[in-house]
Amino acid sequence: GSKCGRCGTPQYPRQEVCANPKCGAINEMEDYRFSDKKGHLFTYTGDILAFSPSPPAIYGMVDFEGGGRWLFDLNDCDLDSLEVGMPVEMSFRRKYHDVSRGIHAYYWKATPIRA
Repeated sequence: GSKCGRCGTPQYPRQEVCANPKCGAINEMEDYRFSDKKGHLFTYTGDILAFSPSPPAIYGMVDFEGGGRWLFDLNDCDLDSLEVGMPVEMSFRRKYHDVSRGIHAYYWKATPIRA
């Protein structure tokens, strides 16, 4: 991600224009690692219509300490184990495997932190 050098607004994915409508700085972004920040589950849902190797596909909106919010796939959990406000951490995981081309695609996912 990135963080505005003028107003401090973090955003993901990285952009060159600040997402804060009161700022609008251009080309003043600094690197910002959301993967190093603690996150909390703002809300979540299970989708039985979206493709998933083991339905339902589970998505969660994550609020990051220090600012920023993003929608992620949730992994290593089921709907019954999730609670709004629970801590989550970022993990770089396989999103899918394209067998015909032999490609593994990876992306950031959110994983609940168990006590």
